Amino acid sequence: MEKLIIVGAGGFGRVLLGQCRRDLGNGKDWTLGGFLDDRPDILKGYNTDQPIIGDPFTYVPKPGDRFICAQGDPASKRKYAAALLAKKAEFINLLTDVARGDNVALGVGNIFEPKVSLASDCRLADFVTVGALTIVGHDVRIGSYSHLSSFVFIGGRVTIGENVTIHPHATILPGLTIGNGAVIGAGSVVGGNVPAGITVMGNPARKFEFK
Repeated sequence: MEKLIIVGAGGFGRVLLGQCRRDLGNGKDWTLGGFLDDRPDILKGYNTDQPIIGDPFTYVPKPGDRFICAQGDPASKRKYAAALLAKKAEFINLLTDVARGDNVALGVGNIFEPKVSLASDCRLADFVTVGALTIVGHDVRIGSYSHLSSFVFIGGRVTIGENVTIHPHATILPGLTIGNGAVIGAGSVVGGNVPAGITVMGNPARKFEFK
């Protein structure tokens, strides 16, 4: 049987560990195989039966190993995944309790927390993370390594670039484009296109810069 290894033993990794225990694939398609993390003491003080079995930058995938990448930050996720992809690691999609419409297309390494809804004809590239109770409308396109937090609403025909971060309770109105590397603040209501690399916050969402 395949062994599922979680890349990253921080908070999100431990959340996903609990989700993996409840996933229908656990014990049927794969068994849990521990964490990879370059912080050897990251689990100190936590009660878990899954150890850190290696460093993602030096671990050599074994036959039957499968991986999920538990980082919320797109840059970190890309860095950790790249180290393993270079060694031919195979990543799975974690699809616990997802409602999918017709003709939904997924890349590899996608993670969906419980009660996500994907409407018809969505297209998600590789290593996209979608938080619990998020709704993704029809014909939405989401680029690789983007992170959608919990309780996000994405209207139909929205295009989201690569490395985008959308924080909880944000709303993206239909037909908009969110550029590569953009950040959408928590609770924001986005009514216009967001250029690449820009942070927006508020209702209506406006460009925001930390001072």
